[in-house]
This record gives sequence, structure tokens and C-alpha cells, in this order.
Amino acid sequence: MKAVRAVAAVVLAAVPARLSAQHFVVGPQVVFGDYREVSADLHYRGGGGGLAGSFTWKKLAAEAAFVSIKYEPAGDGTAVASFTAKQLDVRVRYYVTGPVSAEVGFVRRKADPEFEAQSVGAVRAGARMAYPLGPGVRMALRGGMLFGPKFSGGGKSSGLGALEIGLFFVVDGLRGRLRFSGDYDFQRFARKADDGSGEVDVPIQQSLGRVGLAVAF
Repeated sequence: MKAVRAVAAVVLAAVPARLSAQHFVVGPQVVFGDYREVSADLHYRGGGGGLAGSFTWKKLAAEAAFVSIKYEPAGDGTAVASFTAKQLDVRVRYYVTGPVSAEVGFVRRKADPEFEAQSVGAVRAGARMAYPLGPGVRMALRGGMLFGPKFSGGGKSSGLGALEIGLFFVVDGLRGRLRFSGDYDFQRFARKADDGSGEVDVPIQQSLGRVGLAVAF
């Protein structure tokens, strides 16, 4: 699978020749999603799986995750057909000070069949704040903007109109060799498109919940 190979390539590309002060983590994820487009009436829910990996070296970290979700029309909406969303997330993080790190990266999400939902791609920039909750337990909050979004059905969204927020936690086991993780991500694009009579609001939003088990090297 091309996206899975892309996750491995992004993470491994960050690995330096010497492996003395680094952490490499990789493992599968179970994913749950909620997707809404144009209005709350066009509503989908679904689940699937994915693969995530990260590499940390000194103040620098690289993360990549791929998920595939089968979305079905929700009972409280007017959607009638299902679709599959395949999403690749890449983040590069640099520790700044205290609990704060700066993050940049990109997101690519492809809908299949494409006419059932929008495929989208954007560059991300934001920050992450990490906190220890106890021995082997950590939590992080992240937030940022999504710049230059491109949509398969056209339209536009300003940098201030496209955002993401997330909550992430990790529990270490077996002296840090196993890592149990859970995270929640929310994205919203305040998309606008021309329907022939003028510009109209056609927003897109997605919430993802992920639970994973990874091995640390």
C-alpha cells in the first residue's frame, strides 16, 4: 500500500546515521471518525485502521500516520451513500521551551468515490504543549492552522478559516518498550465555493479518535 510505505519513508528519512540518542516508535491503530460536509445534515460516521510511526532525536521529532476509514451515512442526516477516506498526516516538531514545541507538516485526505465527499490537502503549522501526568504517562495538546487547502471539488478557505486541534496521551509499559496511545483530532475548513449564482459556504469538518499500541526502539 502506497500510503503505508509513505509513512515508513517519512519516519525513516529522519533517522541519522548514529542511533545513540533517539527513539523510534511504530505500531497499528484503531480509528473512529465523524465527518460532516456542507451542513450538519450531510453526516457520516465510520471506523477503520491505520499505522503510525515517530522518530525523536534531541529536540527534533518526526511523526507520520496513515488511516483508512469506511464512512457510512449517519442516522440523523440525509446522506445516502458510503465512502472510504484515506488520510496521511505528517508532522515535524521542534522543542522550543518548557512544555512548548513548534510543529509544521501537511495533511492529505482522499475520498473514494470522490463525488461522495471532498478530497483535501493542506500545509499545517502550529504548536504542541506536553505535560507529564505521572510515571510513564504523558498528555499533549496541539493546535494550529491549515494553509493553502486544495479541494477536489474546488472552492477555497483562508488560513484563518482552516484549523485543527487535538488531544493526545501515551502510557508506557515494559520499561518504555510498549506504548499505549490515544488521541482525538478535530479539523474544520470554512470552505467557500461558487455555485453559479455566487459564493456560498460549504464547510467541511472531521473528528478522528485513534487508539494505538506501538513498539519503541
